[in-house]
Amino acid sequence: MLLELSIKNFAIIEDLRVEFEKGLNVITGETGSGKSIIIDALSMVLGARASKDVIKSGKEFAFIEAIFSNDGILKTELEKYDIDNDDLIVISREIRIDRPSITKINGRTITGSVLIQITSKLIDIFAQHENISLMNNINQRKLIDSFGDDSHIELLNNLTILIEQLHKLKEDFKIKSSQNKNRDREIDLLKYQAEEIKNANLSEEDETIDDKYKIINNISEISRQAQSATAILNSSYDQANIEDLFDSVIGNLNFIIKYDKNMQDCYDELEDIRYRIKDISYTIEKYLSSLEYSEEELRFLENRIDTVNTLKKKYGNKISDIYSFLEEVENRLHFLENFDDEIKKLEDEISFVNNQALDIARKISENRKSVSKFLEHTVAEELKELNIKNARFKIDFREKEISKDGIDDIEFMIVTNAGEDFKSLTDTASGGEMSRIMLGFKSIIAQKDDIQTLIFDEIDTGISGRTAQIVGNKIKKLAKDRQVIVISHLPQIVSLADTHYLIEKLERINETTSRIRKLNYNEREMELARLIGGFMISDATISAAREMLFNKEK
Repeated sequence: MLLELSIKNFAIIEDLRVEFEKGLNVITGETGSGKSIIIDALSMVLGARASKDVIKSGKEFAFIEAIFSNDGILKTELEKYDIDNDDLIVISREIRIDRPSITKINGRTITGSVLIQITSKLIDIFAQHENISLMNNINQRKLIDSFGDDSHIELLNNLTILIEQLHKLKEDFKIKSSQNKNRDREIDLLKYQAEEIKNANLSEEDETIDDKYKIINNISEISRQAQSATAILNSSYDQANIEDLFDSVIGNLNFIIKYDKNMQDCYDELEDIRYRIKDISYTIEKYLSSLEYSEEELRFLENRIDTVNTLKKKYGNKISDIYSFLEEVENRLHFLENFDDEIKKLEDEISFVNNQALDIARKISENRKSVSKFLEHTVAEELKELNIKNARFKIDFREKEISKDGIDDIEFMIVTNAGEDFKSLTDTASGGEMSRIMLGFKSIIAQKDDIQTLIFDEIDTGISGRTAQIVGNKIKKLAKDRQVIVISHLPQIVSLADTHYLIEKLERINETTSRIRKLNYNEREMELARLIGGFMISDATISAAREMLFNKEK
């Protein structure tokens, strides 16, 4: 149940807070005072699209907070999204000029889709535009589906999955069928590419072939530099070589350490370096003796480099890339060479999935027709109770091409006057009738769902007199088992309220704002008298108001 609503800087509302009660809550007020603005703000905090235009002129943000009692019905959803499952459910939304809106439930920031999923089980708002939505065939089908059980919902979900799968298969079939036109030409090209790569016999060693070619191409200078290094390391005759120089220094240090061990580390390191130089000299000599090549080897490398570079330009920057390309070519070749089999396989898969979808769609249609029989009788009875005495209601089914919604085109048909034939709800019902039809549906839905708060924004459009009294009694009946909040201007409905609120527009210098307050008994009399008599509040209108309030208690 909705316990409290706070609104700041929203449209003409600067700062408004209202606490709602159990049973029937009625809101009245002059035209333009902000009654529907309250519903707009509540819709927005519950997940409706937020526009920065709702921010009050001169303010940086709008803020809406709704507090609900928590009867445990949302336990699973709250735990799923790691939201605290407290005694209260506090939903807030801040809409700012300079940044996206922020929505929170019990202090945790959530997305709009999560918000709608959660709040759809808390509250149901009927606004005037829903009369129009009821005329839409898609919404009529959705309304029927809302009466389905869990197995029906599962069928709808499974059908959606199959239809999406079917669309992908058909798109794949379309693409592959179009490729058949140039199949022979593509096969020849792919065979050439595969043969070119395979004939090259590429290996990982080909990645380093450039390095080997650079060595052979510069072998003369490399040999000269290696010989020079060997000569320096192994000088003889009248020139002292490096090893002799090291021996001389080692001898000096050997003498020193006899008397001063502090030079022992230097001596040891120099000994190590001398042996390492011997190893280096041996390695260079061995490398020098290996520097041999032939003109044939050089030409082979040049040709090999040309081959590898050509393939890299065509098929990939690395040998591994070239082989990845080859794998793709061979897979594509396999598909094209077995094209007819692949197409047949795809056709069979499309047929199989389509048959599965049709089976499910037929079951969905059977469920809808079963629900429709119940609705045809129940809605007609509801409409008679709502003073459409000659009402008859039926639901027409026409089969259509299968989609994620099934195979049913659905249209609500109605008779409101004796002697008339069934006509489409879209073409027949007046504004007052549409309001009562929607109220009838809401009454039926309320019998099956667990939503504890219903809100009606001017459900009384287009009705008056005895019909208004009947509609009021129907709303009062709904309020016995749940909280109902109604915005109304009809005395017959307003007088039935358990709690009555008045919203007033306050005009200041260069500013207009709204406030709401709960009325006491005397104030209710005066407001009801205003609704009865307009500007002329007289003893007669006050007496009539008093009588209506008295009769309400009977």
